[in-house]
Amino acid sequence: MELNKLTEEVKKVMERYERDFPEVKVDRDYFPFKITEEWGECLQTYLMLTDRGRQKGKSKEEIQELFRDEFADVLGFLLLFADREGIDPEEALKKKWFKYAE
Repeated sequence: MELNKLTEEVKKVMERYERDFPEVKVDRDYFPFKITEEWGECLQTYLMLTDRGRQKGKSKEEIQELFRDEFADVLGFLLLFADREGIDPEEALKKKWFKYAE
């Protein structure tokens, strides 16, 4: 699935979240702060996965699943943040990264 299609799907989830939790203020700062929060959780599970953090009684398989979940949260909020700020992730990658692939 293309990044733009993924963005549309995560936007649908976010719209539902905003409907279900109207008390949560989703303003311009919401997404960068959520990215920071979710990245912290992703890093924590990465450290668990690589035996540098407390395992909390979880198996490697459970930790791997947690890591995938936290990574998905980071990616989802990055896509939402880019969309809110008018950034096309595919175009941004092409311009910044893929010029070095030639």
